[in-house]
Amino acid sequence: MIYEETSAKQRTERFGMSHLSIEVGHLYADDLAARPDALREEMASAASWVHGVTENLRRRLGGRTPRVSTCYLVDDYFHRDMPSPEKLIATIGEAAADAGLRIDYLARESACATMGDLELASLVADRIVFEPAPGTTGARPPVSKSGWLCNGIPSPPPRRVAMSEPDQWKPPTQNSAREHSVFLDVELWSETSEGRLWSCPMLAAVWQLLRLGVLRDQGKRVGIPVPIEKVVPTERSHEPGPVPSSPYPELWRDMPPIIQLNPEAFPFPAYRTLTVVAGDFIEVEHAVRVICSCVPPDPGANEVISLAAERERIHLPTELVDRLNYIFQTPF
Repeated sequence: MIYEETSAKQRTERFGMSHLSIEVGHLYADDLAARPDALREEMASAASWVHGVTENLRRRLGGRTPRVSTCYLVDDYFHRDMPSPEKLIATIGEAAADAGLRIDYLARESACATMGDLELASLVADRIVFEPAPGTTGARPPVSKSGWLCNGIPSPPPRRVAMSEPDQWKPPTQNSAREHSVFLDVELWSETSEGRLWSCPMLAAVWQLLRLGVLRDQGKRVGIPVPIEKVVPTERSHEPGPVPSSPYPELWRDMPPIIQLNPEAFPFPAYRTLTVVAGDFIEVEHAVRVICSCVPPDPGANEVISLAAERERIHLPTELVDRLNYIFQTPF
Protein backbone atom coordinates (compact mmCIF):
# COMPACT_ATOMS: atom_id res chain seq x y z
CA MET A 1 0.00 0.00 0.00
CA ILE A 2 1.35 3.45 -0.95
CA TYR A 3 0.55 6.56 1.06
CA GLU A 4 0.87 10.01 -0.49
CA GLU A 5 0.43 13.54 0.81
CA THR A 6 -2.79 15.09 -0.45
CA SER A 7 -0.79 18.14 -1.54
CA ALA A 8 1.28 15.91 -3.81
CA LYS A 9 -1.80 15.27 -5.95
CA GLN A 10 -2.94 18.88 -5.83
CA ARG A 11 -2.45 20.77 -9.07
CA THR A 12 -1.97 24.51 -8.95
CA GLU A 13 -4.12 26.35 -11.47
CA ARG A 14 -2.21 28.55 -13.90
CA PHE A 15 -3.53 31.74 -15.46
CA GLY A 16 -2.37 34.91 -17.17
CA MET A 17 -0.79 37.72 -15.16
CA SER A 18 -0.61 41.44 -15.75
CA HIS A 19 2.60 43.29 -15.02
CA LEU A 20 0.81 45.69 -12.69
CA SER A 21 -2.57 46.02 -11.00
CA ILE A 22 -3.48 49.63 -10.20
CA GLU A 23 -6.21 50.45 -7.70
CA VAL A 24 -7.29 53.94 -8.72
CA GLY A 25 -8.97 54.91 -5.47
CA HIS A 26 -11.24 53.97 -2.62
CA LEU A 27 -14.06 56.05 -1.15
CA TYR A 28 -16.36 55.29 1.74
CA ALA A 29 -20.11 55.59 1.29
CA ASP A 30 -20.34 58.56 3.66
CA ASP A 31 -17.68 60.39 1.60
CA LEU A 32 -19.79 59.95 -1.51
CA ALA A 33 -22.88 61.21 0.32
CA ALA A 34 -21.12 64.23 1.83
CA ARG A 35 -19.19 65.23 -1.29
CA PRO A 36 -20.87 64.23 -4.56
CA ASP A 37 -17.84 65.44 -6.53
CA ALA A 38 -15.38 63.42 -4.41
CA LEU A 39 -15.25 60.58 -6.90
CA ARG A 40 -14.49 62.85 -9.84
CA GLU A 41 -11.78 64.62 -7.84
CA GLU A 42 -10.26 61.30 -6.89
CA MET A 43 -10.23 60.00 -10.47
CA ALA A 44 -8.83 63.24 -11.87
CA SER A 45 -6.01 63.23 -9.34
CA ALA A 46 -5.20 59.56 -9.94
CA ALA A 47 -5.17 59.84 -13.74
CA SER A 48 -1.73 61.46 -14.01
CA TRP A 49 -0.22 58.81 -11.74
CA VAL A 50 -1.74 55.96 -13.75
CA HIS A 51 -0.55 57.33 -17.08
CA GLY A 52 2.90 58.19 -15.75
CA VAL A 53 3.44 54.80 -14.10
CA THR A 54 2.26 52.98 -17.24
CA GLU A 55 4.67 54.91 -19.45
CA ASN A 56 7.53 54.33 -17.00
CA LEU A 57 6.74 50.61 -17.02
CA ARG A 58 6.81 50.63 -20.83
CA ARG A 59 10.35 52.02 -20.77
CA ARG A 60 11.46 49.48 -18.17
CA LEU A 61 10.11 46.69 -20.38
CA GLY A 62 12.23 47.91 -23.28
CA GLY A 63 9.32 49.23 -25.28
CA ARG A 64 7.10 46.20 -24.81
CA THR A 65 3.42 46.88 -24.17
CA PRO A 66 2.88 46.85 -20.40
CA ARG A 67 0.01 44.72 -19.20
CA VAL A 68 -1.67 47.09 -16.73
CA SER A 69 -5.13 46.50 -15.28
CA THR A 70 -7.08 48.95 -13.14
CA CYS A 71 -9.52 48.17 -10.38
CA TYR A 72 -11.83 49.78 -7.85
CA LEU A 73 -13.05 48.39 -4.52
CA VAL A 74 -16.62 49.17 -3.44
CA ASP A 75 -17.13 49.52 0.33
CA ASP A 76 -20.20 47.33 0.84
CA TYR A 77 -18.97 45.57 4.01
CA PHE A 78 -19.09 48.33 6.63
CA HIS A 79 -21.67 50.45 4.79
CA ARG A 80 -24.89 48.84 3.61
CA ASP A 81 -26.42 52.11 2.40
CA MET A 82 -24.43 52.17 -0.81
CA PRO A 83 -25.99 53.49 -4.02
CA SER A 84 -27.40 50.72 -6.19
CA PRO A 85 -24.94 48.76 -8.33
CA GLU A 86 -26.37 50.26 -11.52
CA LYS A 87 -26.07 53.82 -10.22
CA LEU A 88 -22.63 53.53 -8.62
CA ILE A 89 -21.04 51.65 -11.52
CA ALA A 90 -22.36 54.29 -13.92
CA THR A 91 -21.04 57.08 -11.66
CA ILE A 92 -17.60 55.45 -11.38
CA GLY A 93 -17.45 54.86 -15.13
CA GLU A 94 -18.39 58.45 -15.94
CA ALA A 95 -15.90 59.89 -13.46
CA ALA A 96 -13.13 57.69 -14.85
CA ALA A 97 -13.98 58.56 -18.46
CA ASP A 98 -13.92 62.28 -17.68
CA ALA A 99 -10.44 61.83 -16.20
CA GLY A 100 -9.22 59.82 -19.18
CA LEU A 101 -9.13 56.56 -17.24
CA ARG A 102 -10.69 53.16 -17.69
CA ILE A 103 -11.82 50.91 -14.85
CA ASP A 104 -11.21 47.30 -15.83
CA TYR A 105 -12.42 45.55 -12.68
CA LEU A 106 -14.75 46.37 -9.83
CA ALA A 107 -14.86 44.32 -6.62
CA ARG A 108 -17.01 44.16 -3.49
CA GLU A 109 -15.17 44.57 -0.19
CA SER A 110 -17.55 42.12 1.48
CA ALA A 111 -16.23 39.44 -0.91
CA CYS A 112 -12.85 39.77 0.82
CA ALA A 113 -14.59 38.38 3.91
CA THR A 114 -16.77 35.73 2.28
CA MET A 115 -16.58 34.70 -1.36
CA GLY A 116 -19.40 32.31 -2.14
CA ASP A 117 -18.99 29.31 0.16
CA LEU A 118 -15.38 30.25 0.93
CA GLU A 119 -14.65 32.07 4.19
CA LEU A 120 -11.82 33.95 2.51
CA ALA A 121 -10.73 36.20 5.39
CA SER A 122 -10.66 33.19 7.71
CA LEU A 123 -8.57 31.28 5.18
CA VAL A 124 -5.99 34.09 5.12
CA ALA A 125 -6.09 34.54 8.90
CA ASP A 126 -5.40 30.83 9.37
CA ARG A 127 -2.24 31.20 7.28
CA ILE A 128 -0.75 33.95 9.42
CA VAL A 129 2.59 32.87 10.86
CA PHE A 130 3.89 34.98 13.72
CA GLU A 131 6.97 33.89 15.62
CA PRO A 132 7.43 35.68 18.95
CA ALA A 133 10.89 37.14 19.35
CA PRO A 134 13.29 35.67 21.94
CA GLY A 135 12.57 36.91 25.44
CA THR A 136 8.79 37.05 25.18
CA THR A 137 6.94 35.58 28.15
CA GLY A 138 4.01 33.95 26.39
CA ALA A 139 1.57 36.12 28.33
CA ARG A 140 0.12 37.44 25.08
CA PRO A 141 -2.35 34.95 23.53
CA PRO A 142 -1.71 33.76 19.96
CA VAL A 143 -3.13 35.69 17.02
CA SER A 144 -5.73 32.98 16.42
CA LYS A 145 -7.20 33.67 19.86
CA SER A 146 -6.67 37.39 20.36
CA GLY A 147 -7.32 38.68 16.83
CA TRP A 148 -4.36 41.04 17.22
CA LEU A 149 -1.12 40.96 15.22
CA CYS A 150 1.94 43.10 15.93
CA ASN A 151 5.24 43.70 14.17
CA GLY A 152 7.46 43.22 17.20
CA ILE A 153 7.41 42.97 20.97
CA PRO A 154 4.89 45.11 22.89
CA SER A 155 5.66 46.70 26.23
CA PRO A 156 5.38 44.05 28.96
CA PRO A 157 2.42 44.48 31.34
CA PRO A 158 3.15 45.31 35.02
CA ARG A 159 3.53 42.33 37.32
CA ARG A 160 1.30 43.87 40.00
CA VAL A 161 2.96 42.00 42.82
CA ALA A 162 2.12 43.39 46.27
CA MET A 163 4.97 45.09 48.17
CA SER A 164 7.30 44.78 45.17
CA GLU A 165 9.44 47.47 43.60
CA PRO A 166 7.71 49.52 40.87
CA ASP A 167 8.21 48.04 37.43
CA GLN A 168 10.57 49.78 35.06
CA TRP A 169 8.74 50.65 31.86
CA LYS A 170 10.10 48.99 28.74
CA PRO A 171 9.28 50.32 25.28
CA PRO A 172 7.91 48.12 22.52
CA THR A 173 10.37 47.08 19.83
CA GLN A 174 9.87 46.47 16.14
CA ASN A 175 11.20 43.37 14.44
CA SER A 176 13.97 44.26 11.97
CA ALA A 177 13.86 47.91 13.01
CA ARG A 178 16.08 50.43 11.27
CA GLU A 179 17.76 52.54 13.96
CA HIS A 180 14.45 53.21 15.73
CA SER A 181 11.28 51.17 16.13
CA VAL A 182 7.89 51.89 14.59
CA PHE A 183 5.74 49.50 16.57
CA LEU A 184 2.27 48.61 15.32
CA ASP A 185 -0.43 46.39 16.81
CA VAL A 186 -3.18 45.53 14.32
CA GLU A 187 -6.71 44.42 15.16
CA LEU A 188 -7.73 41.76 12.65
CA TRP A 189 -11.29 41.24 13.86
CA SER A 190 -13.74 41.85 16.67
CA GLU A 191 -16.51 39.62 17.96
CA THR A 192 -20.03 41.05 17.81
CA SER A 193 -23.53 39.80 18.53
CA GLU A 194 -23.88 39.14 14.79
CA GLY A 195 -20.62 37.22 14.54
CA ARG A 196 -17.06 38.09 13.63
CA LEU A 197 -16.50 41.54 12.16
CA TRP A 198 -13.30 41.74 10.11
CA SER A 199 -11.25 44.90 10.32
CA CYS A 200 -10.55 47.20 7.37
CA PRO A 201 -6.80 46.30 7.34
CA MET A 202 -7.61 42.59 7.30
CA LEU A 203 -9.98 42.91 4.35
CA ALA A 204 -7.53 45.19 2.55
CA ALA A 205 -4.80 42.58 3.03
CA VAL A 206 -7.04 39.93 1.45
CA TRP A 207 -7.70 42.36 -1.40
CA GLN A 208 -3.97 42.80 -2.01
CA LEU A 209 -3.38 39.05 -2.00
CA LEU A 210 -6.22 38.57 -4.48
CA ARG A 211 -4.65 41.14 -6.79
CA LEU A 212 -1.30 39.34 -6.54
CA GLY A 213 -2.97 36.07 -7.53
CA VAL A 214 -1.40 34.10 -4.68
CA LEU A 215 -4.56 32.82 -2.99
CA ARG A 216 -5.64 29.27 -3.74
CA ASP A 217 -8.32 26.93 -2.45
CA GLN A 218 -6.97 23.38 -2.82
CA GLY A 219 -4.87 24.56 -5.74
CA LYS A 220 -7.73 26.32 -7.51
CA ARG A 221 -7.71 30.00 -8.25
CA VAL A 222 -9.69 32.27 -5.94
CA GLY A 223 -11.51 35.35 -7.23
CA ILE A 224 -12.14 34.85 -10.94
CA PRO A 225 -13.75 38.00 -12.41
CA VAL A 226 -17.17 37.66 -14.00
CA PRO A 227 -17.66 39.53 -17.32
CA ILE A 228 -20.18 42.33 -17.02
CA GLU A 229 -22.36 40.85 -19.76
CA LYS A 230 -22.95 37.81 -17.54
CA VAL A 231 -24.14 39.86 -14.58
CA VAL A 232 -27.85 39.10 -14.94
CA PRO A 233 -30.25 38.75 -12.00
CA THR A 234 -31.27 35.12 -12.39
CA GLU A 235 -34.13 35.42 -9.91
CA ARG A 236 -35.85 37.88 -12.26
CA SER A 237 -35.46 35.79 -15.40
CA HIS A 238 -38.35 33.53 -14.40
CA GLU A 239 -40.73 36.31 -13.44
CA PRO A 240 -43.60 37.16 -15.77
CA GLY A 241 -43.61 40.45 -17.61
CA PRO A 242 -40.97 42.37 -19.52
CA VAL A 243 -37.28 41.68 -18.95
CA PRO A 244 -35.71 44.43 -16.81
CA SER A 245 -33.57 46.85 -18.83
CA SER A 246 -30.85 46.94 -16.19
CA PRO A 247 -28.38 44.02 -16.20
CA TYR A 248 -27.60 44.56 -12.52
CA PRO A 249 -29.17 43.09 -9.40
CA GLU A 250 -30.68 45.63 -7.03
CA LEU A 251 -28.49 44.66 -4.06
CA TRP A 252 -24.70 44.55 -3.84
CA ARG A 253 -24.77 41.19 -2.09
CA ASP A 254 -26.23 39.70 -5.28
CA MET A 255 -23.36 41.01 -7.38
CA PRO A 256 -20.35 38.80 -8.24
CA PRO A 257 -17.28 39.28 -6.01
CA ILE A 258 -15.24 40.74 -8.89
CA ILE A 259 -16.71 42.12 -12.12
CA GLN A 260 -14.78 42.64 -15.34
CA LEU A 261 -16.10 45.90 -16.74
CA ASN A 262 -13.71 46.11 -19.69
CA PRO A 263 -13.89 43.08 -22.03
CA GLU A 264 -10.43 43.90 -23.41
CA ALA A 265 -8.78 44.29 -20.01
CA PHE A 266 -5.48 42.66 -19.17
CA PRO A 267 -5.65 39.97 -16.45
CA PHE A 268 -6.87 40.95 -13.00
CA PRO A 269 -3.98 39.35 -11.03
CA ALA A 270 -0.57 40.94 -11.46
CA TYR A 271 3.07 40.50 -10.48
CA ARG A 272 2.89 43.73 -8.50
CA THR A 273 0.19 46.04 -7.19
CA LEU A 274 0.01 49.81 -7.03
CA THR A 275 -2.58 51.39 -4.77
CA VAL A 276 -3.45 55.05 -5.34
CA VAL A 277 -5.41 56.32 -2.34
CA ALA A 278 -5.77 59.36 -0.10
CA GLY A 279 -3.30 60.00 2.67
CA ASP A 280 -5.98 58.99 5.19
CA PHE A 281 -5.22 55.37 4.30
CA ILE A 282 -1.56 55.43 5.38
CA GLU A 283 -2.32 53.81 8.74
CA VAL A 284 -4.52 51.15 7.13
CA GLU A 285 -1.93 50.25 4.51
CA HIS A 286 0.83 50.12 7.13
CA ALA A 287 -1.30 47.53 8.90
CA VAL A 288 -1.87 45.73 5.56
CA ARG A 289 1.88 45.38 5.09
CA VAL A 290 2.27 43.92 8.59
CA ILE A 291 -0.43 41.34 7.84
CA CYS A 292 0.90 40.43 4.39
CA SER A 293 4.42 40.05 5.75
CA CYS A 294 3.10 37.28 8.02
CA VAL A 295 1.10 35.39 5.37
CA PRO A 296 3.25 32.90 3.44
CA PRO A 297 1.92 32.51 -0.11
CA ASP A 298 0.62 29.19 -1.32
CA PRO A 299 3.81 27.33 -2.35
CA GLY A 300 2.37 26.10 -5.63
CA ALA A 301 0.98 29.50 -6.55
CA ASN A 302 4.22 31.24 -5.65
CA GLU A 303 6.24 28.82 -7.77
CA VAL A 304 3.95 29.18 -10.80
CA ILE A 305 4.01 32.98 -10.62
CA SER A 306 7.77 33.15 -10.04
CA LEU A 307 8.48 30.92 -13.04
CA ALA A 308 6.15 32.99 -15.23
CA ALA A 309 7.95 36.20 -14.19
CA GLU A 310 11.31 34.58 -14.84
CA ARG A 311 10.27 33.62 -18.37
CA GLU A 312 9.41 37.27 -19.01
CA ARG A 313 12.73 38.40 -17.52
CA ILE A 314 10.90 40.29 -14.78
CA HIS A 315 12.48 40.65 -11.35
CA LEU A 316 10.00 39.57 -8.69
CA PRO A 317 10.84 40.26 -5.02
CA THR A 318 11.02 37.13 -2.90
CA GLU A 319 9.03 38.69 -0.07
CA LEU A 320 5.36 39.05 -0.93
CA VAL A 321 5.03 42.39 0.87
CA ASP A 322 7.71 43.90 -1.37
CA ARG A 323 5.40 43.47 -4.36
CA LEU A 324 3.02 46.07 -2.91
CA ASN A 325 3.45 49.69 -3.99
CA TYR A 326 1.58 52.85 -3.01
CA ILE A 327 0.89 56.43 -3.95
CA PHE A 328 -0.76 58.46 -1.19
CA GLN A 329 -2.31 61.63 -2.52
CA THR A 330 -4.58 64.53 -1.71
CA PRO A 331 -6.66 65.65 -4.68
CA PHE A 332 -5.87 69.17 -5.84
